[in-house]
Amino acid sequence: MEYIPGILLGAGSSERFGSEKLLAYLPSGETLFERALGIHLQSQISPLIAVVSPSLGKIIRQKTEIFAFSQLKIGKRFDTWHAFSCKWGDGRLIINEDFYKGMSSSIKKGVSCLTDEEKADGLVVSLADLPILSSETINFFIKKFLDERVGFLLPVFNDITGHPVIVDFNRFKNDIVKLRGDVGLRSLLKKYPKAVKKIPWEDDSVIFDIDTPKDLKRLEAIN
Repeated sequence: MEYIPGILLGAGSSERFGSEKLLAYLPSGETLFERALGIHLQSQISPLIAVVSPSLGKIIRQKTEIFAFSQLKIGKRFDTWHAFSCKWGDGRLIINEDFYKGMSSSIKKGVSCLTDEEKADGLVVSLADLPILSSETINFFIKKFLDERVGFLLPVFNDITGHPVIVDFNRFKNDIVKLRGDVGLRSLLKKYPKAVKKIPWEDDSVIFDIDTPKDLKRLEAIN
């Protein structure tokens, strides 16, 4: 089984939700952030880099009781990031002080936690607010990417591009370090259309995110 590194983006402002949405409790008793950790740590992503805002990072470090479901604990600091562990495995946590500059700044923060060797076989970029995404779905896309070695691979549901997005980092690293704004990798998908492999997906798990309290209610109805 082959593993590649992944960046879990969780540094959004949660403006539409009204409070820190990644701390919202799901019907399972876990927070949305814990759900994301469980999904991604049980996939073929390794290491997993979780990028969070300063406010969420402070809560993770100081209020561990909130994360009792996952037994999340913060460990040793390594330069700009902290090691973390939970019941599904371990990873790296980095605070994005520049979160207000958008998703691109979080991608670059995540990349900074990885060695050149770790990034050599590709890089997964995913979101922390996709509650019905599954580890099996992530693994499907990782295998597809490793088999086909395309520039970018991503799912599409009802003509909407979703996550995870997997990129050949070494091929596009010069572009990735220059990313700006809240578009993430979308600008590169437009710039290099012939390098993009889109996989039609069977359900909305790759696009259904929690942006508002109404989305949370919808998730409760699904469950």
